[in-house]
Amino acid sequence: MPTNSMTPRERVQVALNHQEPDRVPLDFATGGNSSPVPEFYTKLAQHYGIEPQLRFLPHYLRLVQVDEHILEDLCIDTRHILMRPATRGRRPCHEPGQFYDDFGTRWKEVDAGDLAYRELAESPLAGATIDDLERYPWWPDPHDPDRHAGLQLEAERLYHQTDYALVGAPGFNGVWERAWYMCGLVRALEGLLLEPDFMHALLRRITDIGKIVLGHYLDEVGPYIEIIKLSDDLGAQDGPEMSPATYRAMIKPYHRELFDFVKQRTAAKIFFHTCGSVYRLLPDLLDAGIDILNPVQVSAKEMDTHRLKAEFGPRLSFMGAIDTQHVLPFGTVEDVKHEVERRIADLGPGGGYILSPVHNVQADVPPENLVAMYHHAREVGRYPLALP
Repeated sequence: MPTNSMTPRERVQVALNHQEPDRVPLDFATGGNSSPVPEFYTKLAQHYGIEPQLRFLPHYLRLVQVDEHILEDLCIDTRHILMRPATRGRRPCHEPGQFYDDFGTRWKEVDAGDLAYRELAESPLAGATIDDLERYPWWPDPHDPDRHAGLQLEAERLYHQTDYALVGAPGFNGVWERAWYMCGLVRALEGLLLEPDFMHALLRRITDIGKIVLGHYLDEVGPYIEIIKLSDDLGAQDGPEMSPATYRAMIKPYHRELFDFVKQRTAAKIFFHTCGSVYRLLPDLLDAGIDILNPVQVSAKEMDTHRLKAEFGPRLSFMGAIDTQHVLPFGTVEDVKHEVERRIADLGPGGGYILSPVHNVQADVPPENLVAMYHHAREVGRYPLALP
């Protein structure tokens, strides 16, 4: 089958049904997970001769949207539908370079010379008790209509006037990650074992809020999307942040409830972003209901793509896998091409793979490497695959 014989939407649909489309689908800058930081995007826009317009995503990280001209040149098959930022009850912040997110967690801008980034500055429930959860004044209003203003019209327009695969990006969905933002990572990890009642109460409250927000979002966009992006980082570089048994007892019930809730409201596949080494959690994540694993952090322990495909390929699709820790920032163009070939050879057979960078593209990535990645993937990712 010749390349580009399918529309982008058809290509993604076929791949996610574990069949081989005309070529491996491509994703970039969709909903935050593969979006660039502004320092990289400025270089990429200059590479294309475009004046960089820095349109920031409504995200606690510093991430920007990518110009449509660039997305078209790279043959990106996906486009996102971002939930709007909330306006009701936001905790005011008067510290320069700092802000509070929807849950009253404080973040700060850090100037590192040639780039800037944001990091957690205050966990408001670090010393809280269960009773304090009831009195906490900064729980977000999950019914804030500004989150969803105009989303249905945007989704209808993209669905009917383009042939891209649409990715729902509510950006309001972490359960475990949100919990440790609010009470601190050390307390949260210890609390899974030493304060289970407190952690269950906190996870319960976060899940209930998340379901309401997702329900409103899916009422607007659910019929139009192919993928719904959910997220909860569970892995570190060398293994999961908690044992599979602890995940199963403490976090999985809330994930299953959230995923079931979403699947009752849309036919979209559940894309689950979880960084790091999560190989040992994949049986439980599949059982909880995920359909697509992202970012497939290949630089982390136990995240070998050949093994992942062999063990989970019939039930799980993969999005990501192009190394952003070593190859994209420090490799040559030829190194990038070899990385593309390796990941397509491992993950592409039989469909079930959408190629993209592992996580956000950072300032140290040469734009030539990113462009080479997508152009080469378009060439060598044609089915039937003929890679060495």
